[in-house]
Amino acid sequence: MPGHQIFWLESAVKENDRLSDGPGMRFETEPCPGDSEHTKRQWRLRPLRLIAPVRAITDFQWSQFDECIVTAHVKAAFVEGSVSGVEFRKIETFTTAGDRFATQELYELVVSGWGGMAPASSGVKVIEECPYCDRRVFSRYTNPVQLFDLERWDGSDVFLVWPLPRYILMLGRVKDLIAKNRFTGVRVRSITELPMNPLIDTLTPGNLADWFDGERAVELSHEVEQCLK
Repeated sequence: MPGHQIFWLESAVKENDRLSDGPGMRFETEPCPGDSEHTKRQWRLRPLRLIAPVRAITDFQWSQFDECIVTAHVKAAFVEGSVSGVEFRKIETFTTAGDRFATQELYELVVSGWGGMAPASSGVKVIEECPYCDRRVFSRYTNPVQLFDLERWDGSDVFLVWPLPRYILMLGRVKDLIAKNRFTGVRVRSITELPMNPLIDTLTPGNLADWFDGERAVELSHEVEQCLK
């Protein structure tokens, strides 16, 4: 599948309009058993607890940590369109005073689809690995078109490629669904337009278990190991 047929979601909201953490929102940390300079795992508690306006300003919203938050309208359109590779987890919303309110339904869009390990031809390779907890640091991509390998894709409409879990990738039919519904707060761009920030030369994605649940994380970890051999 040619690279120009793969797209990614980019926030179209102002930085000041991103949703900030509500009361009790925090990270859980699992320390590395042999290196105090880093952690083995670090993940945010679920459900997300975010400070949000009483009424949604845009259909797609974004947290300060780049989590994708959507309205019930977006969820309904994805479900009706039988979009695969996504789950919707309801979030808890609060006012700026810290009071809980539920006048709108907001969901975290969680990617469950898998696009595989980025091929070496993309420029991504392991440059550092912890011998105690297997934490890896990767070089950044230099050829975004090569990030997607059809043979490593699970066939989902929405998916992520490792080690770039923050980029929500999708097929053209999902792009068309977003355009048809005129959803706001998001831009859909070609994978060829993934940002090439010269100031960021490494990728540290964390642990697959931070992004996928249980047995799925174990299964994908085995796949990544095979790709890196």
